[in-house]
Amino acid sequence: MKTNSTWGLLIRTGRNWRALPIHAAILVMAALLVSCAGSGGGAGDAPEWIYRYPAEDGFYVGIGGSNTGNLAEDREKAAAAARADLAAQISTEVRSELDVISQSSTEEGFSEAITQTINESVEQNLQAVDTVDSWMSPEQGAWVYVRLSQAKWAAIVNREISDMTLRANTALQAVGAGTATEAEEMAALGRTRQSLLESPWGPRVKDEVLGSGGFLLEAVEAAIGQRGAGLVVRIGVSPEQTTYGQEVRIAGTVLSGAGRDLGTYPLIIDTADIEAIPLTTDPSGTYSLTLNSRELGLNYQQITVTPDLASWSIPSDRFAVTDATAELFIAPIPVSFRITNNTGAGLEQYSGDVAEWFSDLGLPVSINPPGAVEMDVEFLWKIEDFPESDVTGGFRFSNVGADIIITRGAEVVAVRSLDFIKDGGLNYTQAQERAARTLVSRLGANERLAAEMRELLDR
Repeated sequence: MKTNSTWGLLIRTGRNWRALPIHAAILVMAALLVSCAGSGGGAGDAPEWIYRYPAEDGFYVGIGGSNTGNLAEDREKAAAAARADLAAQISTEVRSELDVISQSSTEEGFSEAITQTINESVEQNLQAVDTVDSWMSPEQGAWVYVRLSQAKWAAIVNREISDMTLRANTALQAVGAGTATEAEEMAALGRTRQSLLESPWGPRVKDEVLGSGGFLLEAVEAAIGQRGAGLVVRIGVSPEQTTYGQEVRIAGTVLSGAGRDLGTYPLIIDTADIEAIPLTTDPSGTYSLTLNSRELGLNYQQITVTPDLASWSIPSDRFAVTDATAELFIAPIPVSFRITNNTGAGLEQYSGDVAEWFSDLGLPVSINPPGAVEMDVEFLWKIEDFPESDVTGGFRFSNVGADIIITRGAEVVAVRSLDFIKDGGLNYTQAQERAARTLVSRLGANERLAAEMRELLDR
């Protein structure tokens, strides 16, 4: 049998160990003690509270035990387990109360925060926790029985609530007085909301500055919702149509729904193809951002500007916010693609393979007839034939390579040369075709060439 100070007991079920909550652990261990006592296990003098959980009016009660074989160590562990058991009872009660007081108790992680805060509070107020009894046995380890007056606990809680009420309402004085900018108000509301949710006493804090007459957390959440929904966000994109690689300016304004000065308000610019970009308005509420269209993708892009609630620790999925959208069309770069050679020798059967390789590069281009657009990509076969050898039968050999020539207008932008491939055949045509077939097969595996092509056409 194993013990655990958090859960109280680990029991074996089949091949696995299963953790039991503290109350269940105590009942299981008590039953084991009774069993041992009946069979000469040395537990006959065990106090009744070990195997029959005590109930005391006006008190929270905690029982803890530990049996590692070291009684000195077990005494300390049993006392800690007893306090954890006591705190678990209080946590359960607090959660039940908060389910009635505020829906915020369902916030993700809030239940864990309650347990942690109450455990810490019990540890910090050990002078209020009384040790009623303890018992030790070489066979059964150490057991401790503690209790905490509900009246003392209520005094501790009231002191905590009073301190938090002063801090939280003080933090919102500028919001209540209407002297802060919209951004400053949202920052204060977000920080206060977060601090209230980090404590089980937060939902019990009363509103003394926002004028709701109720709990402050509910007033804060209502104020956040009103400000987010009342905000006016405007967006403009210039130009609305452009070519891939050109710059785009995104600009607009944000206005307070209540007519207040906006202040430096955080925003998020988002599209389907990029990660969210944070930016901030100037104090008057205007914003602008210049991007290269290559960061946005091709074709129609919907650009959204949304208030960045997360920067104030406000979950956007809990509060409706106003956003603005604009559409931008980004056209691919128009290029002509042609295949030629330096001798007139016929390698037309490989034109389709070369064109397919170029298409598979995934470049942001649209293919046009030669001469129709400014940018031209030429795949130039280079063929060098060798005289027939002295070997009987007269084999012929050819070197086949290629240049990829990119021009913009009359200017050559870049030339990339592919290594020559040498092969032979019964005639020059056969030698050329065999070498060309090898060259084409290597194109698709040439990652370096593909990267260079993307870089050259993406400038």
